[in-house]
Amino acid sequence: MKPSITLVPFAYPDYPQDVVQRFIESSSKMIGSLDVTLTVTAPVVVADDAEEVRRQIRDADSDLIVALLVTWVEAPNLVATLRDFFGRPLLLWSHTTYREGDEIITLGPIPAAGVIRETLEEMEVRFKFIYGPPDSAAVGEQIVSSARVASAVRALSRARVGLFGYASMGMYTGTFDQVKVRRLLGPEIFHFGQYFIIKAADKMKDEQVGHLVERAKSDWHLGPEVSDTNLIRTMKVYAALDHLRQEHKLDALTVKCQYEMSRLYKLAPCIPLSMLADQIPASCEGDVPLILSQLILHYLSDGQVTGYGDVHDVTEDGIIFAACGFAPLSLLDGKPEVHAHTALYEGLMTTSSFRQGPITLARLASDREGFKMHIATGQARPMPKYHEIGCPQYAGMRVILNGEVNAFMQHLASQHYAIVYGDLKEEIVELCQQLSIRPVVS
Repeated sequence: MKPSITLVPFAYPDYPQDVVQRFIESSSKMIGSLDVTLTVTAPVVVADDAEEVRRQIRDADSDLIVALLVTWVEAPNLVATLRDFFGRPLLLWSHTTYREGDEIITLGPIPAAGVIRETLEEMEVRFKFIYGPPDSAAVGEQIVSSARVASAVRALSRARVGLFGYASMGMYTGTFDQVKVRRLLGPEIFHFGQYFIIKAADKMKDEQVGHLVERAKSDWHLGPEVSDTNLIRTMKVYAALDHLRQEHKLDALTVKCQYEMSRLYKLAPCIPLSMLADQIPASCEGDVPLILSQLILHYLSDGQVTGYGDVHDVTEDGIIFAACGFAPLSLLDGKPEVHAHTALYEGLMTTSSFRQGPITLARLASDREGFKMHIATGQARPMPKYHEIGCPQYAGMRVILNGEVNAFMQHLASQHYAIVYGDLKEEIVELCQQLSIRPVVS
């Protein structure tokens, strides 16, 4: 779904209204040409206009409100119009000047911005400020970016995240405060026991997953040790997870694999989760801050597949980033290589390298009464030969960080980091500002 924008133009009555209308129309046309859904309200020129425009903003119910300063604007008119919406994502856009022949002409929008920008800051309104004419490509890019962030904020407020089990292996950093998550970030966490997965999988007949087994044999490189029994059990767990996410309308999920499933049930859900992760954000070990980080990247990237990995080692220019069997299959370089766990756990795992390209890493963490987000960017490069003792090759990548390696390590927020392809640093920082998350960029 496209992000939605409500454009609210503000102007001054003493300027030529035909000129004002010309700039409102050119601004509307520019935004309308972007990949968004646009509503344009009537202009607010005098105080009496505010009530009707408030109604129009409410009716539109857009992700992002863009307050456009076309001319000098009296601050009380803007505050009266927008005060009811100060908790919503807000972009303040000021026009600058225009030319007629060799003359530079102003309608006074930048002086108005000086008053209004500071006024909003003193009123503790969360907003972003941009400036430039409607024919500026940079302005259009900033508007699209802010609309994507606003859409992500709204999606988070409605998101349903499934937690099967809880944080694995004593990971304090994987625990969470459910009320704080709901209050400050938006998602609701639905808590299930892993037995929901086991019971649903065990009820299935082999023939119900036969098509999945055949597809795996066709699409994957299977190690010689991988048996039909391995594949059938794996596909039953995948089908169970897929059924549960549809039944409970889950937008993301995480499973505590260690040790109830990986040892007692004798099937670590690495491959089922790797398959599911191509449909919704999914990950292992019951790490809620991780799955929330993945969900944020998913929404900010317009629904791209997100993965995760452990920070396993430090190199001169980056890190070795890998998981012990999980990787979204669509993010791998070539056909998935699938083998059986040989130590520590039972079940199947992928051993492939991720594809190369620019990536963003992010990790949400608790920060006293709120949250912080550690953010980094870099380049994904092929995974070296790397594994835990006694285990097969790990799925992962070598990351060449854009920032200082030691700066990244000094802010290490856990072993698990979410990843998405592309550079989303600026969008994440803006989302952090919207949700009062402290951004930590390295």
